[in-house]
Amino acid sequence: MKSIFRRIATLGLAGGALLGISAIASPGAWALSEAEIVAKLEGIPVFVIVDEEGRSLTANVATTADTEVSVPVVFIHGSDAETFLSSAQAEEAAFAEGAQIALLSLGSLYEEASDQLDSASLVYVATPQEVAAASSIAQLGENETFSGVPLFAAVNLENGQYLLYADDTLPVFFSLADLQAQVGPYVEANPEIQDTIGVEVLTLEGLLEGMESNNPELDQLLELVRFVPSSTTINYLQGGSGN
Repeated sequence: MKSIFRRIATLGLAGGALLGISAIASPGAWALSEAEIVAKLEGIPVFVIVDEEGRSLTANVATTADTEVSVPVVFIHGSDAETFLSSAQAEEAAFAEGAQIALLSLGSLYEEASDQLDSASLVYVATPQEVAAASSIAQLGENETFSGVPLFAAVNLENGQYLLYADDTLPVFFSLADLQAQVGPYVEANPEIQDTIGVEVLTLEGLLEGMESNNPELDQLLELVRFVPSSTTINYLQGGSGN
């Protein structure tokens, strides 16, 4: 199915990401409030590793004030958290004794982080398969590394506009395969549009930074964003194969 898409990449929210915005949003701009961002993220399950007292595994990151803060390490997929914890337990890492994996919504985690620290400083661990897919789309070289949690959106290459749902929301997928599963049947039924549909790669970190930035040029577009959780993660939570 991957072959039906012409590959393009925009690693962030500049350039091609804004093409066609005037056609999908009315004039004027507004900032996304914290509550609106939380609502968009609420349906996205994520995973953290916690100790026996409920404290999450953290990593130190630099702040804009040239200091360091400890922030939660957030796994996008539960199986990646399992692999990390199993390796830590095998190496008898101090934090791993009695540790377990906890499920949270990205919305609640974002809200808690926003109240305590710079939410953009959260450390996200992306799913390797999706990073590989994003790297392929971005056509990175052997020594280049894709940075961030990849998200995938379908675009019309003829007019530069994103493909929207019927309710005028812009779906961004945590899984390339899920995007292909939704768009693929339509393209196969209408082969004449095959060369007009492309996949654009964004990052979760880039979208969140854009939502927080109060940028009038971006707010109109970001208001339409609808995050689509990975079906692999949903299957994992339901006890399916998920790997």
